[in-house]
Parts: sequence; structure tokens; C-alpha cells
Amino acid sequence: MLDWEGKLTLSLFVGGCNFRCSYCHNPELVLKFDVLPTVGWEEIESHLKSRKGWLDGIVVGGGEPTLHPEIIDILKRFRKLGYPVKLDTNGSFPDVLEEIVKNDLVSFIAMDVKASLENYPKVVKSEISPSKIALSVEMIKGSAIEHEFRTTVVPGLIDKKEILSIAKLLKGGDAYVLQQFNPKTTLDKSFQSVKPYPANLLKEWAEEASDFIPTKTRGV
Repeated sequence: MLDWEGKLTLSLFVGGCNFRCSYCHNPELVLKFDVLPTVGWEEIESHLKSRKGWLDGIVVGGGEPTLHPEIIDILKRFRKLGYPVKLDTNGSFPDVLEEIVKNDLVSFIAMDVKASLENYPKVVKSEISPSKIALSVEMIKGSAIEHEFRTTVVPGLIDKKEILSIAKLLKGGDAYVLQQFNPKTTLDKSFQSVKPYPANLLKEWAEEASDFIPTKTRGV
């Protein structure tokens, strides 16, 4: 009931990620996905067919779904079953994202924008060309697909300056969401002692970011 606002969904988590964000709240899907239980297609299909008319859609997240080229075939199968699909992505594989957009395989895209372009490698702790992130942002903004961009606001990594830099990059998009950092579970355990920003500060920054793109907070 939380992964797609206003919809009751089936959420599917795809293992594996090319980023190593210290604050990641799904570390098992990043580091140990190969030993986690795997759900086969037949079970997924049976589940979806038995709940037709009850579920509003499917959310595909991770990990990073577009890390796996096979995601295209899976999304096509969901479309054939008649379900709207929301894709959660980090936007680092614009070639896969382009095929998804071009073939209208999803109804909603939520892209995590981890930092300003110049600070991306530092925040995601991985070799990534910021130009790929910028390309994905422009592709999503230019599509007819409903979308939102979102940033987890982690003290020590993200501040007001970062948020406004990101908001400028996202200008022309549908929506921007500032997500409250939750230190309960993190890939880097030292981040469990990081205290989140006060809610009123996130709301203040969201108001300023709205000069560039409609912005709201989540999780505060």
C-alpha cells in the first residue's frame, strides 16, 4: 500500500545493484541477493491472475532492475497480463531505460537521483558516468510516462546546496520527492548512528526546490 501512492500493488524486488550507497536500506538485495530465495515466473503469474481486479498494479524495484537486460521481457509479460507497472530505478542504464520508455512498458517511473552530478561517484561509491544519469533524467522528463524523481536526504551527504542543484537538473519534470533518511538498516552500519534532519528543515528545502520542480517530502 506504500510503494505506489494511491494503489494496492504487488511489489517485486530484483536482486543486484551496481551502486554501494552507504545508507541503502536493502543491503541483502545488494550484497547477498544470490543466496536469497528466488520466486519463479509461474508463481508470480499465478499470484497475479488470482488477484485480478483486486490489485491495482505491480511495482518492480530492487536492487536495480535495469541491471538485468531480461527485465524487458518480464515487463512485457506483465503488460500482457493487463497490469499497470511502476518501475523504481537508479537511472544508471539509460539504454535499457530507453527501450522501456520507447515500448511503453511501464505506467510510472520513479528515479532515485542520489546527488548532484559532480558528487555522484562519492555518494554511490561506484564508478558511474554522471552523463548517464543526466541522460536518463532528460529521457524521463521528455517521455509521456508519469514520473517522479526522489532523493534520500542523508546528513553528511546531502544538504540544501545539493538539493537545489538536483532540483535545477530536474526542472521540467513532473515531481521531486525529498525522502527522509531512516538509519534503522543501512549497508554501511556506521550510518545507523547518523541522526536524520528535522522534518521542518526538509519541508523548508522542499519549498525552495519547488521554484524549479514541484517538490514534496516523504517519510517525515
